[in-house]
Amino acid sequence: MLPDRKLLILKAIIENYIDSAEPVGSKALLGTFEKPISSATIRNEMSELEEMGLLEKQHVSSGRVPSSQAYRLYVDQLMDQYRMAAQELQRLREEMEQRMHEMDNILVTASRIVSRLTNHTALAMTAGSMGESVRRIELIPMDSDGAQYALVLICQNTVRNKVLRLRSPMPAESVSALTGFINMAIAEGRLDRLQNVVEQSFGAHSAFAALSRQILEFVEESSRDSESPEFYLEGASKLLSNREYHDVRKAGLVLDHLADPRGMREVMQGALPGQINISIGPENADPALSEASFVFTTYTFDQGHKGLIGIVAPTRMDYAKASAQLAAFVSTLQDLQGQDKK
Repeated sequence: MLPDRKLLILKAIIENYIDSAEPVGSKALLGTFEKPISSATIRNEMSELEEMGLLEKQHVSSGRVPSSQAYRLYVDQLMDQYRMAAQELQRLREEMEQRMHEMDNILVTASRIVSRLTNHTALAMTAGSMGESVRRIELIPMDSDGAQYALVLICQNTVRNKVLRLRSPMPAESVSALTGFINMAIAEGRLDRLQNVVEQSFGAHSAFAALSRQILEFVEESSRDSESPEFYLEGASKLLSNREYHDVRKAGLVLDHLADPRGMREVMQGALPGQINISIGPENADPALSEASFVFTTYTFDQGHKGLIGIVAPTRMDYAKASAQLAAFVSTLQDLQGQDKK
């Protein structure tokens, strides 16, 4: 744990750099603190913070900029809570009430409002998942000896089917029992454990296990097909307005990465559901995002689809403000959706 004075100076440097986008020198911090700190003391502390990897020198000048490690410390321990004014919250609610009725696609609405609200590039994504897309299955015999069955998957928005040819015929009553067993697992969200249960109960090489395996393979295959994500990016030009991305080539690498929903899935991995998540610079797997940060939350949209709403901006961003704005958006969205269901 850093001493209080170092934390105070580091916090002041980060917030000064967020506002100015210019390297911060000791003179810029004079008069910042309630208890005066001399310029010489600030310089000494800055040198030590640099040795610790929390500050970096971009040029020969005495000014420093925060490292990604410093931003992480700031987000986790130092930043103050940003409170949106009542008038801001009211304007947000009024805009959302209007736009929710104007547009059918919640992702388009979400990305546009969040981009306008935060003045950053916004993204919204959703994709189905196996436990949510499949409601139940049916197995219909196609011949008299029980060697072929039609497998029907009843999903949320579609019906899929496939003919199963069994290695060993199975009587209709046995298949009916297995069907009930699988539908119970679907209803209770236990499909991931089903095959082990079947194999332990009937044997790994039994006809039951073979049929169950075919069914689960088709369920998984169908779920992957239904997971083609909807993805919307709004306000891409706002990324270019930041000094860090005046180099159009560098900005292009970021936007190319964002255009691939698989990259967003990587960002979502390990995210805490329902909370504001912040991924800073090198914490993002792709080198193209080493100077970018994401502020986002995972969210359950209508029809049970899970997704992501958030923003992307340079690591030099106002994390407290962006987090508060995104939290206010999601809270208002949940409230409006709750009203619509009444």
